[in-house]
Amino acid sequence: MKWMMTLTTLSLVGIAITGNSIYSEVQLFNKTTASAEVTANMYRSLIWHMDVYNDHEFIHVAESYFADGKIDAREYSKLLHLAKETSGPLIYLTQSEEQLWHARITFKKYLENREEFQLVASQ
Repeated sequence: MKWMMTLTTLSLVGIAITGNSIYSEVQLFNKTTASAEVTANMYRSLIWHMDVYNDHEFIHVAESYFADGKIDAREYSKLLHLAKETSGPLIYLTQSEEQLWHARITFKKYLENREEFQLVASQ
């Protein structure tokens, strides 16, 4: 009977420690990946994908994710999944990490120019 109580107690302690560590990892994951912006290569691959496939759903979702001025890792993974479902894969172009700011500005200008082009084309 003592062994059963001891094993039960140790099992409960182990479950509590494991649950706590999983909870801590989830909290850390939510904090770190939510704010991690994608790389310049990823922005360029989004532009390439939009130019090649011209998928309106993908473009609309990308514009909504870029509303705050950047695309984070979670949003990019959702775009990656959407791209695989609707049209085709995203291709990473090799660029240096220093060009992230320029890539972000280029992506913003691309979205703005695309909207202007669509307005002219619809008239």
